[in-house]
Amino acid sequence: MSRPRVGLVLSGGGARGAYEVGVLRYIRERLGFNAEFDVITGTSVGAINGSYIAATCDRPRAQARLLQKVWLDLNIDDVYSFGWQQMRELPRVLFGRDLPRLPHGSRVGGLIDTTFLEKVVRDLIPWHGITRNLRDGRLSALACTATEVATGASTIFVQTRSGQPHWPRRRDENVVQTSITSAHTLASAAIPILFPSIRVGDQFFVDGSLRQNTPLRPAMRLGAERLIVVGLRHQHSREQLQRRLRRQAQFTYPNAMFLLGKMLNALMIDRVEADIERIERTNRLITAGTEAFGPEFQRKISAGLGRERDYAEISHVMIRPSEDLGKIAADVVRATGLAKTSGVMARFIRRAVEADDPQAESDLASYVLFDRAYLSALIDLGFEDAAKKRDQILRLFDR
Repeated sequence: MSRPRVGLVLSGGGARGAYEVGVLRYIRERLGFNAEFDVITGTSVGAINGSYIAATCDRPRAQARLLQKVWLDLNIDDVYSFGWQQMRELPRVLFGRDLPRLPHGSRVGGLIDTTFLEKVVRDLIPWHGITRNLRDGRLSALACTATEVATGASTIFVQTRSGQPHWPRRRDENVVQTSITSAHTLASAAIPILFPSIRVGDQFFVDGSLRQNTPLRPAMRLGAERLIVVGLRHQHSREQLQRRLRRQAQFTYPNAMFLLGKMLNALMIDRVEADIERIERTNRLITAGTEAFGPEFQRKISAGLGRERDYAEISHVMIRPSEDLGKIAADVVRATGLAKTSGVMARFIRRAVEADDPQAESDLASYVLFDRAYLSALIDLGFEDAAKKRDQILRLFDR
């Protein structure tokens, strides 16, 4: 009897993506190396992490350790580089401009020189490994989500072991069957204005988080029957939200960096809660229908609705930060002062955090702080939060 197919769903969130590495570390180091992911879907930084996992799933023992090393070698001054070229591009970024025909993978606009980040993605992910692992049966499908600039539609780039999957058409969603490359993942992670947009095929693309920050539905479309969903937003309790409101009421007016952090939060608001609620509602319907009408219920209701596949119960585990990542980022900046960094972004973050209430969070820093102390803290938190879900994760991999 073959085991149910397990999907790994990775969210977008810039530097917050280090949390996903901690979750993977726990699965690999504490639950054994036979915990296989059949389907991997990711958006933005989740697309980069997901592509690395897909490309190295033939090396599970080393996978998490190597990915952690990639993350901890990052430095904020390297990731966020500003120079004369960005000044020359500023009019194009602000006002737009006609472009000549550019090849696949070309970048346009952006206030930040992403040369370093592009080199990391292109050189440190063994891209040929994705096709090899699909061919050898270690993986069934990989998908990454980007946003098409011209239409604003969510575009899902899909690479599978066996052809184009059935995918119901939607006006706001395109599905492209292709061999996934660094260009697709860099497009998925291209925060508008800040990072340059990336040309893939005939169109330019930016961050997939604008439309689909946690690509849960693509994982189900690709056949995943059980899901590990990694979110990058802390779910505040009612008491925490009230404390936030009381602190913010004392501000004369928040600074621009504070507002930019809130803007990023707003842009990356996702429908994952609604998706999970829909899954749970469908599971209850299947259970009740089967009990009332027998084992043919799933087949009959699926046929009646014109579905190619029968409805099936989807088991899932949601892993998300148990602590406010903005608070962790602010604490790191106040404790270290980012002493070994001197670039423009580091100076902005220092000034923004120092100007805030000492007890307040820093949402902007939590997205852009590629600092070893912060990234290490997120990896450790991801490891600890996954450990709390140990039994639920193990059940997903049971036959």
